Amino acid sequence: MAMTGKEGIQKEDIEKIIIEELPKLMADSPAFRHQLIGIMTETFVRKEELKQVLDAIRDLREDFNTRFEVHSRILEEHSKRLEELSKRLEELSKRIEVLSERQGTHTKTIEELMKRLDENEKRLESAIGGLGARWGIMSEESFRKGLKGILQGIGLSVERYLDYDPEGYVFGHPDQVELDVLIKNKSILLVEIKSSISKEEVYTFQRKVEFYEKKQKLKVEKKGVISPSVDPRAKPVAERLGIEVYTSGYDVRI
Repeated sequence: MAMTGKEGIQKEDIEKIIIEELPKLMADSPAFRHQLIGIMTETFVRKEELKQVLDAIRDLREDFNTRFEVHSRILEEHSKRLEELSKRLEELSKRIEVLSERQGTHTKTIEELMKRLDENEKRLESAIGGLGARWGIMSEESFRKGLKGILQGIGLSVERYLDYDPEGYVFGHPDQVELDVLIKNKSILLVEIKSSISKEEVYTFQRKVEFYEKKQKLKVEKKGVISPSVDPRAKPVAERLGIEVYTSGYDVRI
């Protein structure tokens, strides 16, 4: 079939011719049929090949799913182990914290015990020193120096007050008046430091304080005696006069 004209044979005409003539050509011409199949085979994938490709894709997918499930189980197991390790680590951390707190408490307790032992040892030394001064084994001045060292060791400044009493107010005759002045953070405590304190010496100390107040033109708020040996009869007198009694330098508080 032939067509003429300016536009020639149109695409629609060709498709119509192929649809109408192709079945007849394939039926009437085996050579044409084989040639057409060869062309189509080279151009299109055969059904068997397509099946092989699909089977391979399916196998890959099944293998992927299997591997994914295996890895998921492994990951889940690792996650569980990690969670268990995290819990154990947290428990261990808490135990270490408790042990650390206990260790800190024990260390603090030991330090306090050592401090108390040291203080008690020095208290004993002070008491022995007081007895030694009373029995003449050591001088009163040596005892006083030792006790002043203890006072300075607990943060107190110790100053010696000296003044002359021409009227004899303190001792009944003109004499030198001596007092120890303890100072901490501008707070002042007048004290008498002796190896032993009698009732009469408490009264004498009170007159020293009054002499100090008159000379310094001020009112003494804190006063006390420090001695490891205080006559029992002196204590009520000291209490009545507002005088603190300390048997050790470690007992002094300002």
